[in-house]
Amino acid sequence: MTAEAAAFQASWSVGDYTATLTMPRAKAGQTMHACIEWAPEMPTRLTPAEMKQYREGRGRALAEMATALDVRVGVIEL
Repeated sequence: MTAEAAAFQASWSVGDYTATLTMPRAKAGQTMHACIEWAPEMPTRLTPAEMKQYREGRGRALAEMATALDVRVGVIEL
């Protein structure tokens, strides 16, 4: 992320990690996007329990973001 203030940010715990969803401020005519960063590092593999924590936290964060910014949100998980 850049030093510019984010339009939205939320963090949640996933096992020993912290996931942070950030959405930068959109400029006119641009598509909005969000990214998720991990601390202390990006995990190489999540256990089934951690994946559940991740998806639940992501769902809550995206719902909060949609409400706060009055936007519709979609997720594509590969």
